[in-house]
Amino acid sequence: MSQLLRGGCSCGRNECFITIPLAASDQAEVYFDSSSLNRRTQAAPLTAWLRVPLEWYQSSTVSYFPDETHAAIRRTFVPPEDPHCRRVFCGFCGTPLTHWTESPPEEADYMSITVGSLFSQDQSALEDLGLLPEDADTGAPVISTSTSTSVTPAPSSSRQVASTEPQMFVTRQRGTLGGIPWFEEMIEGSRLGRVGKHRRGVGGNESMHVEWEVTEWHDTTPSIGAETHGAATASPRISTKRKSPQVG
Repeated sequence: MSQLLRGGCSCGRNECFITIPLAASDQAEVYFDSSSLNRRTQAAPLTAWLRVPLEWYQSSTVSYFPDETHAAIRRTFVPPEDPHCRRVFCGFCGTPLTHWTESPPEEADYMSITVGSLFSQDQSALEDLGLLPEDADTGAPVISTSTSTSVTPAPSSSRQVASTEPQMFVTRQRGTLGGIPWFEEMIEGSRLGRVGKHRRGVGGNESMHVEWEVTEWHDTTPSIGAETHGAATASPRISTKRKSPQVG
């Protein structure tokens, strides 16, 4: 038996298929690279890769117009400072796809595929296949934090406000919409997971103008002057700021 993982570029012209035999899944692994070379070529401080034997990987291209050639769709870049390396990306949407190198020579038998180019359901399957680093499974549940704020216009002294008044709802969720659960578990509690999140919005109708602002952050140290009892624990804090509605 085997597991088929699929992926491709953003525009859909490049497709890839990774067949992982369940009896030999230990030959594949997910690793993270933050080297200076990967930071420049991937334009990201940290890149996740799926490394598999070369014979497990297959790719194909799809042309949308008659003048689109295979060489134009599947582009290869050889870094001048690393001539033993081949990096493949889409020539139309620019999605980074694979990385292959023959330095050291034994690496020539493997292909590294960007985890971000895999389909969402196949990204989640990496955990079920046991391909993640050993310290990735922390056992901590994914925390989902949400706030909801409703704003209604102030009633006029000469008329009653109907029950169908317009409302503005602000919702913030983490770890459930379009993300990779196992990756968010890895960064939960780390410095990346404590980066502040800030959102603003404007809404309303002919008789009301509403501006809302939601700020969410994680703090692992108590504020100066705050009373502490026992061991301090990290907890998410949510601050909501709302401006008064302006009735036209």
